[in-house]
Amino acid sequence: CYALGTPVFDVKECQLRGLTYAAPLKVKVRLIIYDKEGQAGSQAVKDIREQEVYMGELPLMTDNGTFVINGTERVIVSQLHRSPGVFFDHDKGKTHSSGKLLYSARIIPYRGSWLDFEFDPKDYVYARIDRRRKLPVTILLRALGYTNETILEHFFDKDDIKIDDGQPVIKLVPERLRGEMAKFEIQDGEGKTIVEEGRRITARHISLMNKAK
Repeated sequence: CYALGTPVFDVKECQLRGLTYAAPLKVKVRLIIYDKEGQAGSQAVKDIREQEVYMGELPLMTDNGTFVINGTERVIVSQLHRSPGVFFDHDKGKTHSSGKLLYSARIIPYRGSWLDFEFDPKDYVYARIDRRRKLPVTILLRALGYTNETILEHFFDKDDIKIDDGQPVIKLVPERLRGEMAKFEIQDGEGKTIVEEGRRITARHISLMNKAK
């Protein structure tokens, strides 16, 4: 157990004398002495001593919720610290007039600069260091040692083109055609028309093309 004593000086006197408004803190400690010559496996208590020990001065809070340290009135202000890690977010469609969701990511290290990645309405990716001026993310990637070829491999799909009877043959990826205008008629393996020439390719057409694979 512990006990707080009475301050020697009150708040105003501590301010005038340049002292800390504090009270003495005393703690009661107990010392148990065991008998060395007791039986093996058992300890006999020889003596118990208790004493109140002075631990130091504990600053006290004033009626205003402040502390007086060396004659100066101070207040404790709590500071929030963001946990380190990777955080993903979006602007809820409030940034651009179209209501398009603009996604972003933030890397917060335990120590060091914050790193932000964000999309703009044209789907360009930018980076910010310590929330300063944004720069194209490719500049940051090149600074980290990535080559143009490596960046393209990470962000774009690759197509394998084969030559059949002197004609290039490429694998069709229907998802890439969504919203495009068909420049020629698209048919399935049985010759049934999926998309007519000049029609816009919709999600239904893409579903039919996937089924026809």
